[in-house]
This record gives sequence, structure tokens and C-alpha cells, in this order.
Amino acid sequence: MLFRARSIVLAIGIINPSFLKAEFDMNPQHLLTFSVLARLKSITLTAKQLNIGQPAVSGQLKLLQNFVGEPLYERKGHQIELTAAGLGLLEYANRMDNCYEQAIDYVHSLQKISTGLLRIGATMTIASYYLPQFLVELQTRYKGVQVFMKTLDTSETLRNLYSLDLGFIEGPVVDFDLSNSYQVIAWQKDEIVMILPENHTLAAEYDDYVPIDVFNQYQVIWREPGSGARQVVEQALREADMKVDIHIEVTGVSAVKESVRAGLGIGFSSVMALKNENKGLVSRRIGSTEGLSWQLNIIAPIAELQSRATQAFLGLCVL
Repeated sequence: MLFRARSIVLAIGIINPSFLKAEFDMNPQHLLTFSVLARLKSITLTAKQLNIGQPAVSGQLKLLQNFVGEPLYERKGHQIELTAAGLGLLEYANRMDNCYEQAIDYVHSLQKISTGLLRIGATMTIASYYLPQFLVELQTRYKGVQVFMKTLDTSETLRNLYSLDLGFIEGPVVDFDLSNSYQVIAWQKDEIVMILPENHTLAAEYDDYVPIDVFNQYQVIWREPGSGARQVVEQALREADMKVDIHIEVTGVSAVKESVRAGLGIGFSSVMALKNENKGLVSRRIGSTEGLSWQLNIIAPIAELQSRATQAFLGLCVL
């Protein structure tokens, strides 16, 4: 209806087009000023409240009245009284004013990190054994921040970065075109170790490390293909020019540990995964006294694109 009325007015040439544009563009700031005026009933007090000059307040109110096309208020003594049109418009002006105040409060909360949302993608090992202590610290310091964490493998985490604030991955970023909006932060060093039943012959034969060729000599419980730990082991096997057949494959380090406990074979995992849950199991380094190390990394937006919640969590994780 507004578009049709505007077209008709232009067609019959009643109003200059430049004036029509001004008339049909209500300035939100003028509504906010009107809301303050209605509350304080004084142009002088309104100017002080808004920290602007009285002429500016009067000018905004005049433009608003011109837009409406009839008086919105009248002076009665030293006070302002709203007309019927002004009272009708005030309902909408107050709504805008309330939304504005709520927006200011929300921004202040963000600045104090007393609110906000943190979306994390992390591999199963990192989500289970590395992040909990940092998440507890975040919730203790910043109780208003909501945290949502997805357990994804490294490749899934990289593919879903657009919907995450932070990604925690195992190993380097390979075969993936990382946007210039992101950075890779070297985080934790970890080690992949062999998991054995405590009564296994390898545990008795080797005190420190097991040779790499045990992967060809014993049944191995393998992690899922997207596992960073599996990729580290596979790389070590390639470097040793070894090809190993895979007969048992499970998802997650907990499944590996339970399978080893049940006697299905030997397995491997992050050394951190055995820290608090090693009943009936022992671990040995793989290949040499140096073992198989791996790097855990954080994929984060560049500094200028980070939310305050993201910055706060990174501050806890990266000392």
C-alpha cells in the first residue's frame, strides 16, 4: 500500500520527489529522542539526557512531526504534553527504546564475558581427556557463557569450521585449504603408545618400547579411519615400509581399551587416554625409546575475528 500511494503521488506531481524521500524515511534516532521527551516532558532535560544540544533535540522532533504530518506534542506551561497522535506513536517509540537499552545491556555483558556462546569442535581424544579441565575453568570464571561441543574427527572439524568458534584437531592440517581467516595454533604435545593386557607376552618381553613390527605379528585393534592416532601409526608404518592388514576396527579410544581388555588383540592410543583408566592394561612406547609423538593443534579465527568468549577460552588453553 505504501509503495502504491507513493507511486500515485509521484504520478500526479503533488510532491517533489526529493521531499518525498525525506518524508518516507523515518529516522530511528528521532523516535528514540521522542521516547525520552515523553518520559522527561522537557526539551532541556531531554538534551541533557542524550548529551546533545537543545537545538538538535528540537530539530529531530520537528523532522519527526513533519514525517507524521500532525503535532505530536504541545507545550503546557513549562512541560510538554503529548497529543493523541503522539500517544499513539509513543507505544512504538518505547518499544524501540527498550530494544535499544536491551542491546546496550547485552553488549556490556559481552564485554564483561558474562554472556555469549562458544562452539567447539574437537576430536574424541581431545574432547574426553584434554578439554574438560579448561571447560570447568571457563564455566567457573564466566558463568554466563554457554558452551556447545561437537565430537568430530580431524577432517570433520576442518570441514565444519564455518559453524564453530574453535576447532581442536590431532596432527597438522593436510589436504585442506584453510582460509586466511583462520590460524593454526600449536597446542599440546602427546604420544601414541601401544596398549597391552597386563599379562601379555609383549609386556613381559619389553619394558620400555615394542618394535614397530609387532603390528604384523599380532592382532591389532584399529581406530576408525578419521582418527589422528591411527594416522600417526599409519605414517610410522609407511616410513618402516610395512603394510598391515586391518581385521578389527572400532570407533573411539574407549572401544579400543575395552577390546584389548577382552583379549581381542593389542591396540594403541594417546598416552593421556590411559592416565586415569588403565585397570588391567599396560602401555609401551612404539618403535623406539623416543616413541611416536604427535602434535595437537587449535584452529582459531584470526584475532580480529574472535568473540570475547573465544578469546577468554584461548587465554585459558594457551598460557
